Order: sequence, then C-alpha cells, then structure tokens
Amino acid sequence: MTQTFIRFFRNDKSKQPVKLNRRVITFLFCLLLSGFFWLLMMLSKDYTINVSFPVDYVNVPSDKVLSSELPEKIEMEISSRGFSLLFYKLRQITKTVSLDLKDARPLNIKNHYFLYTNNGVDKIRAQFANGIKVIKVQPDTIFLNYNKKITKRVPVKVDCDLTFADQYQLADSIQVNPAFITISGAVDVVEPVSYVIAEPLSMKGISKTEKVSVALYHDKKRGKIEYSKNKIEVIIKVQKFTEASIELPIEVEHLPAGYSLKMFPDKVQVKYNVAFDNYEKISASGFKAVIDYNKIEEGDNKAKVQLVEYPKEIRAVKLNPEKVEYIIKK
Repeated sequence: MTQTFIRFFRNDKSKQPVKLNRRVITFLFCLLLSGFFWLLMMLSKDYTINVSFPVDYVNVPSDKVLSSELPEKIEMEISSRGFSLLFYKLRQITKTVSLDLKDARPLNIKNHYFLYTNNGVDKIRAQFANGIKVIKVQPDTIFLNYNKKITKRVPVKVDCDLTFADQYQLADSIQVNPAFITISGAVDVVEPVSYVIAEPLSMKGISKTEKVSVALYHDKKRGKIEYSKNKIEVIIKVQKFTEASIELPIEVEHLPAGYSLKMFPDKVQVKYNVAFDNYEKISASGFKAVIDYNKIEEGDNKAKVQLVEYPKEIRAVKLNPEKVEYIIKK
C-alpha cells in the first residue's frame, strides 16, 4: 500500500508542471490579444504630429539660377488616423515633398522673391494619401534670390599618376572623352571658369590599354555650377616597348663653298625605344643626323650633333656621342 501511495504521489506531481504551463500560455495569449485590440483601438483615433520631410524645388525658371541657399527640409504638422501617421512616421526619411517655385512672388528688390509655403498647402496635401490633413508648414516663408543663368563650353583636364609594368609605356597621349563639357550657372560664377578638372586618377603597374570612368570634381568654393556630364572616360593606350639602336652617318649643313669639314667620329649611334608592333617598320632611311656649321661656336673644337629627322613611332632618343671633334679645311 505504501508503494502504491508513493507511485500515485510521483505521478500526480509530474502532471502539475504541464497544467501550470498551459495556464501561463493561456494567460499570455489573452494578454497579447487584449494588447492587440487596444492598439487597434488607439490607432483608429485621430492624432496630430510634426514630421520633417526633404524638399524638392520644382519649376526653377530656365533662364535663371538660384543663388541663395534654400532649406533642405521642411517641418509639417499633419493630422490623420493613427494608422496613417504611423506609416508616414516610419517612412519620412524617403518621402520627398515638392515645392513649386511658380508660386513665388517678387519683392521690391530685383531678382528677389518670396514663397509662402502655407499658401500652397493644397498642392502639398495632394502629394499625400487620402486622409492626411496638412495643418501647417514651417518655415512659413522661403526667400529666393535669382541670378542670370549662362552656359559655357570648357575643356576637361585630368591629373593622372600612372606607372607601367616593365617594358610597357603609353602608346599615345591620354585621351579624355568628352574633351569638352558645357557648364551653366550664375553669370558671375561661370564667367571666370576656363576649365574643369576630373578627380585625380592613380593607377600602378599598367600592362594593357585601360578605359576608366572618372567623376568630375565640383569645386564648392566657386559656387553652384551645373555640368552637362558628371563623369568622363579616360583612355590609356598602352603598348610593350623594346630598346633598339641604329648607326648613322653625320651630315654637315650650311658649310660655306670652298670649305670641307672632317669629323671624328663621322658616325653617331642612335638609341631609342619602339613598340614591338613597330619594330620592323624602323630603318635608317627615316633618320638624319647633322652638324649645323652656323651653330658651331668659335673656339670650340667640338660640334653638337642634331637628329633633325626620325620616325614618329620612336621615343626616348639618345645620341652617342652628342658632340664630335672636327677639322675645317679651306
């Protein structure tokens, strides 16, 4: 009998936590349900809140430019059901309100205007869903200063810091596309501008032709300027180069009749770099090395050798020797 009682006690004790858990879960469910209905009831009421929205100014006169700083955000007092207000409160970061500058009125000062934001409440309300009532806008007055707008075509300059892999060099000058852009803005801001620059471009170890998109730099110190393009393309044409050399006879120019000039040595070695693709195109017929008699300095026993003709495909040209000794005979 004692054993039976012990088994009964153990069985009964093990069932109590199950009953307790069910009661807790039921209680929590009822609490959440009542909280949900309370929230629905509260959100169905009308409320008034202040919300901040970014501003987009539209209908700026095409022949004018704004020279005054305008508010980037406006504060609005709006009223509606709690559901709607909660929605706008959550997404106010992305919602943008447009203000129409056609509604601005002139002041007594030339090119100065003012805009009563609260006069345009109907236009602002139309940008919201039904049920949202716009009560008040702050600031209630926005002052505008216009200036004459002009356009100008200017070149684009690029500051490049480039290094190349071994044996690789620029095959041609760096190309900028477009090389010119149109800028527009207030006459006193645009007129002094003679060029625009791109953001600095730095590239290391270049071994092939590159096309890079680079943003144009906006110098805020100049004032507000609009660019027809905000990015340009920089084209860097690269080829593999090798060093080569050729030996040429030295010719004499402007030697007076009845005179002869003997040089020591009478040949010069030309060292240069050339792209692999153009290596076979280079021959001695494309070069001409001379001494100009008229440029020989009196008392100097050495004359400077000049390379007056050479193929356009070569670069980094060096002469050896750069000067030669000479004897003039009559």
